[in-house]
Amino acid sequence: WPDALRPVVVAGYRPIRDELDPTPLMRALIRRGARTAQPVTPPRGSGAPLAFRLWSPGEPLERSAWGVLEPTEAGHPVTPDLILTPVLAFNGAGHRLGWGQGHFDRTLRTLRASGRVLAVGVAYAAQERTDLVVEPHDEPLDAVLTETGWRWTGG
Repeated sequence: WPDALRPVVVAGYRPIRDELDPTPLMRALIRRGARTAQPVTPPRGSGAPLAFRLWSPGEPLERSAWGVLEPTEAGHPVTPDLILTPVLAFNGAGHRLGWGQGHFDRTLRTLRASGRVLAVGVAYAAQERTDLVVEPHDEPLDAVLTETGWRWTGG
C-alpha cells in the first residue's frame, strides 16, 4: 500500500466464492486513521448504484436480497473516497471482470461524476488476463493491489 495514500473513508466488500478478502487491509487502514465501510446493494432491477454504510471488522452484518453480507441499518451512510473492488479477472489497463450485475460500474460512474473516488482492485496476480472483453459501460480501476504489490493502472 503506498504510504502517501491516506484515504478518509475506505469501502471494502465481503468476499464471495474465491474473491480475495480485503478485511486485513481494512484493519491496517483503520490503524492508519481511515474509517471503513461496506456496500449495500440496491433492490433488484432498480439500476441504482451501491450505497455505503460505515462498518468495521467484527461488527454485525446481515444477508441481503442478493445473498451477500452487508452492514445493518445501524451503519451510518457515507460516501467513500476509495473503494476496494472485488475482481474475478483484470487487465493491465485496469479493466475488471466482476459477477456481471454492474453494481461497481454504476457506482464508480456515479461517484466519479460527482467528485473524485479511487477504485482499487484487490486480486491475486494470477487473475491478470490479456483477453478481457471491455464493454462501453465498464469503469476502469485506478490501481490493482495483489500479493506481488501495488500497480497504478491509470483508470
